[in-house]
Amino acid sequence: MSTKAGQELHENVLRIDSRSQTWNGITVADVHEYTKGEVQHSLLNDEETGIAMALEEVGGVTEPRLKPGQACQLDHKPNHMTLVPRGMQLWGHATRGLHYSRYALIRFDLGTLEARFEEEFRPNAFARPRMRFTDTRIHSLVRMLIDIPQGEPSSTLLGDCLTSAMFAILSSETGEVPEATKLSQHNLERVIDFMQSELPRQIELRELAALVGMSQWHFARAFKAATNKSPYQWQLEKRTDLVRQLLLQSDAPLDVIATLAGFCDPMHLIRVFKKRTGETPGAWRRARR
Repeated sequence: MSTKAGQELHENVLRIDSRSQTWNGITVADVHEYTKGEVQHSLLNDEETGIAMALEEVGGVTEPRLKPGQACQLDHKPNHMTLVPRGMQLWGHATRGLHYSRYALIRFDLGTLEARFEEEFRPNAFARPRMRFTDTRIHSLVRMLIDIPQGEPSSTLLGDCLTSAMFAILSSETGEVPEATKLSQHNLERVIDFMQSELPRQIELRELAALVGMSQWHFARAFKAATNKSPYQWQLEKRTDLVRQLLLQSDAPLDVIATLAGFCDPMHLIRVFKKRTGETPGAWRRARR
């Protein structure tokens, strides 16, 4: 997590803590801002296409502005979002009583997105500003994205799936997402064979989608329709099965098992294993040996 304080901030901003991660050409920053009075500063510059989303506001409210002295005419709503295209700057204004706010900054690399989504990429969806709109689906997806631990490579598929879903919603002209169709049995077997053979390597969603000639978004939904699991959940389940096997068949310590099963460290392994089995790896091993 990075922290800004002192001279590099607006005089009424005490501190800003932030961390960011990137999936699929979409960078999501989780920002915590501590203030002591009325504040106004830039959120997104004119070289970026992005969204600012309010997550928490304590003591007052935040307001998006396209110009520093021009108030937003739309009513405040919880978890409001503002999208600005490249060529426009977005300013954040905080009322005097606000002393803490948490918000997400979502930056889109449109070149990467166009290359990955091809015919599903609709640049017009990102060509005009949208002020103080809300969407519970996007809010939920962003919440899940910022909850992914920093630098956890095993969550590549999860981040890919969530950002693909967010991009599809934003790109839809109506905001509606059509019902998913299942992967054919042939394509499902092909994908599963590939995922199984690649364990525990962290696979990207675009690799799986390319196997069956589908876009990432359509593939993720078709896979879940066929298996009742997202690609990430399926992979996590198989990696947990691998941990069980290693616990039973070897005396290897947890740090070695974590590496062999594709977890970033023993604590990550313990957290995932306990959530899925109800026991720590050590307790599970002792009870069965």
